[in-house]
Amino acid sequence: MDPIVATATRQETKASELLSDVTVIDRREIDKHAGETIADVLAAQPGIQFSRNGGPGTATSLYVRGANPEQTKVLVDGVPINSLDASGSALRFISLDSVERIEIVRGPASSLYGADAIGGVIQIFTRKGGPGVKFNSFAGYGTHNTLQANAGLSVGEEKWNFRFEGNRMSTSGISAQSNASNQDADRDGYFNTGGAASFTLRPVDGHELGVSYRENQGRVFFDSGNVPADGNFDDHTDFRTSQWRIYSKDRLTSFWNSTLQYGQSTDWQKTFQAYAPQGTFLETENRDLTWQNDVDLPLGKLLVAYEYQAQQAGADATQPFTAGDNMETNSVLLGWTANWGRSRWQINGRRDINSVFGSKNTYSAAYGYQLTSEWRAQASYGTSFKAPSLYQLYTPIYGNPSLKPENARNREVGLVWEHDDQTASVTYYRNSVQNLINWVLTDPTTFNGQYENVKKATLQGVTLNYTGRFGDWRLHGSYDWLQAIDDSTGMMLGRRARNKLVAGASHIWGPVEAGAELVNVSSRFNTDKQTGRLGGYSLVNLTARYAVSKSLSIEGRIDNVFDKKYELAQGFNTMGITAFVGVRYVMQ
Repeated sequence: MDPIVATATRQETKASELLSDVTVIDRREIDKHAGETIADVLAAQPGIQFSRNGGPGTATSLYVRGANPEQTKVLVDGVPINSLDASGSALRFISLDSVERIEIVRGPASSLYGADAIGGVIQIFTRKGGPGVKFNSFAGYGTHNTLQANAGLSVGEEKWNFRFEGNRMSTSGISAQSNASNQDADRDGYFNTGGAASFTLRPVDGHELGVSYRENQGRVFFDSGNVPADGNFDDHTDFRTSQWRIYSKDRLTSFWNSTLQYGQSTDWQKTFQAYAPQGTFLETENRDLTWQNDVDLPLGKLLVAYEYQAQQAGADATQPFTAGDNMETNSVLLGWTANWGRSRWQINGRRDINSVFGSKNTYSAAYGYQLTSEWRAQASYGTSFKAPSLYQLYTPIYGNPSLKPENARNREVGLVWEHDDQTASVTYYRNSVQNLINWVLTDPTTFNGQYENVKKATLQGVTLNYTGRFGDWRLHGSYDWLQAIDDSTGMMLGRRARNKLVAGASHIWGPVEAGAELVNVSSRFNTDKQTGRLGGYSLVNLTARYAVSKSLSIEGRIDNVFDKKYELAQGFNTMGITAFVGVRYVMQ
């Protein structure tokens, strides 16, 4: 109930000592989502809403505290994977089987992670090897002809270990588009095959070297919107996403630890449509070099780090990034976290020097006071920014090299209660975002336009969260009230509901564990102009697990038990009632 969290401070810290609004999803919880994707897991978490244009693999957007999808930093083992792709993060293509845990930090984090962290940070930590020989596997089948299978093997000793894994997911899917005709009326399938390998070496105490690589590739089908109306072309995208890193962790003295890491992520997509049957591709390559130093002080801990980030864009020869396809950023950051008596605080500052828009300073300060042994009050203030993407800057016709970064200022206060195996919190936040980038129509006759800094928004809300354990019972619940407003029009931002409620419980009876969850989302609009109302919905999901032995278990899940009809994006279908059952083996 008090996990170690690394993302909120960039240093390993107990969750009970943090001053951020954080959720940790461990492997035990991830196992309950067999047959689903990372986006499905995140959708049920506090402070997060999402939309998807059909079934798994189709265009997916995550809204953390009401921020735009591209305003959330996404990391895999510390390596950024934010993409130029307007269809959403490459996160949707990463296999859930590869994930050890997920950490979600709600609220601005640019003072720690630089650009793209206006809404928060989502970090994926992948599975690692360990001493001895360990083997795990899973195979399952469900509705819509959904198949999921994976296997992993690790071999090693205390000073070294290898891990290898492979995974596969495929589904016949659903017709993504409502009221579709011709080729769009067929099912839009999805298949994804991947693998990973890692090696860790600990030559002497206090020193660790590691390298890892993972890749997923496949195809996702989607609907064209009946364009052309009599067409028979089956639109689809081939994708390949990969991440690799090499690192060294060294305890230089009794009070000084150093981590040096270089990593790279690639998101490659080639899309085939009726008007471009030969295919058009878009590629994003992120490179990240980080040297972080953690120093124990007489009071608290000091963070000193340097970071170099570069993003390279690749596009089809018919639409190259003519004015520039590379962006580089050099950054330095400082942080100090400490506890003294009943007080605790976290102070961070960062300076980013970007090759396109110049320099940017961000900072944050948080303070908490332990009112009693169980109650803590806390407050924070922080600045953040989102850099314009290479696509927004340099794509032909639409690009605007004069774009400025989007800026935000966030204030929040919170109250935390911790008692034995129970934790509850309430957080109020208000995030003011300036210079929002929007596409503006400039020529009605040709429908041409350009990206411009034209909007302001206020994102404010309240998040209540509870987790608890009573013997064999586990309970969780959260409620979000969100008001995401476009200040220039006074209208609500699209696809963001004002109310979201999640409540769940599970119980263990000997070898059997069963649980139920309710997800309730209120109505919202499909666009920022308050057009296309999407009705509210309530979903009931069930999970069950039977432990045949310590190593072998049978697991099942039913989502949307009452087959509720609803939309996450106007004109697009959702999966309806789904069932999935699988067999899991974990060598003991």
